[in-house]
Amino acid sequence: MKLTEKQLRKIIAEALDLDLEKGDVILTGRFKNKRTVVKDIGVDDLGQPTVNGMKALSFRIEKLMPKDKWSKKTKEELEEEK
Repeated sequence: MKLTEKQLRKIIAEALDLDLEKGDVILTGRFKNKRTVVKDIGVDDLGQPTVNGMKALSFRIEKLMPKDKWSKKTKEELEEEK
């Protein structure tokens, strides 16, 4: 069975599920070390998911990482809450 591009995009869109919400912290940049807060989640003109207008597959979700790998600012915020 041969799939068309449109059918394939629909399958991929259904299969992609990010554990990401507005207000979450992600790490972006070349070395994935710049702390960024998610403002909006969308889709680009090719149907690929985007976060804050950038492609969604080039970041790390901080809440899913081990706590020792979190950014310094996030660790400080957790200490202030306690």
